[in-house]
Amino acid sequence: MNCSYDSLYFGDDGYIVRCRSCGHFQLAYASILLTLNADDFEVLRHIVATRSGEAPQQFDHAGKTVVIQTPAAGIFILLTPAEVRRFAIILEEADTEAKVLSLLGLFA
Repeated sequence: MNCSYDSLYFGDDGYIVRCRSCGHFQLAYASILLTLNADDFEVLRHIVATRSGEAPQQFDHAGKTVVIQTPAAGIFILLTPAEVRRFAIILEEADTEAKVLSLLGLFA
């Protein structure tokens, strides 16, 4: 099957696309490249949002100290506090765009 993608986010720091055929998400950020199904994308979005909203004192340094568990067994993402906050914003923007495209699809 050939994938055809809708761009949900594209910036200097990465991208998130969703395949129109299979519904999988591909995201690139920092040194990460993941392909996730819709459920796993939602899980990751929730995990990153939670980690980015944790107590500010945990985010006072610039080292890659924040561990994000992915939905894939044994796969973790290691980011700086600033990267986690930015990743949360990107995931939220992509989720919003995916919802808008889905709603627009109802009228096509």
